[in-house]
Amino acid sequence: MDNNSEIFELTREQKTRLFDLGFKKEQAENPHISDSEKTDLLLDLLAIPLPVDPSQVSDLPDILRPLCQELTSISGEPLAKLLFDSNVDVSAFQQIKDYAKDFGTSTSLKSDISRDVALTIYYAAIASALIFHDSKITKNSYEDLVHSFESLCKQEWISKDLIRHFEKARQQCNKKLNAEEGK
Repeated sequence: MDNNSEIFELTREQKTRLFDLGFKKEQAENPHISDSEKTDLLLDLLAIPLPVDPSQVSDLPDILRPLCQELTSISGEPLAKLLFDSNVDVSAFQQIKDYAKDFGTSTSLKSDISRDVALTIYYAAIASALIFHDSKITKNSYEDLVHSFESLCKQEWISKDLIRHFEKARQQCNKKLNAEEGK
């Protein structure tokens, strides 16, 4: 993530509480909104390819820029396939994480549903990097990640495959924590 948690000097419990509040806020404010809307948006986003990096597009001649997005949507792999592929490079998981972060913090988003789904994809990218490459692509501690993955595993609107993915990542983080304690 960014340095905000360090700036505000939040404890692990405070971070976990904020994370949980974010997921539960929408239900408290709008109880008629069903989890199926989150599931639908998550499935929609996981079915699209990773958007082209804007910095790469800006280097192209003006005439090619519109074509770049079209070609990517035809040839790019869906996010879901990338997140569950052990052959995908860590840099791609970092790009997915950054995409989800940008999507979740977009000023055009007014929906807590969108924010929750973005957080889910954000943590799915972190989980993939941990599981497939033993690489931590976040500044969050392993302890914080364990709590975040545990919280995500409790969300009924998240697919079973993704929950298993979060559970594997949680176990990976616990191994890292146990190894650190053994030193």
